[in-house]
Amino acid sequence: MNNKDKKFWNERRQKLKDDIESKRLNCAVAIPEAKFVENVGGIIRTANAFLIKEIILDQNVYNKAATAGTAAWENIQVTKNLFEYIKQNNYISVALEQHPRSVPLWDFKFPINSVIITGHEVQGMSDEMVEQCDHVIEIPQYGLVESLNVSTATSIALYEYCRQYRRIPKDSI
Repeated sequence: MNNKDKKFWNERRQKLKDDIESKRLNCAVAIPEAKFVENVGGIIRTANAFLIKEIILDQNVYNKAATAGTAAWENIQVTKNLFEYIKQNNYISVALEQHPRSVPLWDFKFPINSVIITGHEVQGMSDEMVEQCDHVIEIPQYGLVESLNVSTATSIALYEYCRQYRRIPKDSI
């Protein structure tokens, strides 16, 4: 590819990225702990599907392979202090965790500037972390399995946020 073609494709790519940025929802998802790179990748792909503003990863979680090729398109923030980052960016923290404080997802009205914080796949979220969150939500479960996969649960929560706020006609995206 010659320089003229590269310039054309770089300009086109930037225009597409700018257009996508203008349609993002003012919501983030935070992944402070993770065991499986596949779950991180699944959450990032869901954030892309719903045009979530940004994905916040703890520096110990970040793995470029987990971005599943979306690093050039997604706003991925890597931080060593999740709650400091949340506060600096004026997010309202929403823990996705089964906890005595949690309310059912379908009864929760997301603040527009929410950050949905995921738990660890095996251990869940520590009580200390839950207590730092402004809200706690859970997806009610009725079967014998106690919880959903973290990527699946996060996808459901992001879908609900999107359902509450996305009003862009699909043909304009």
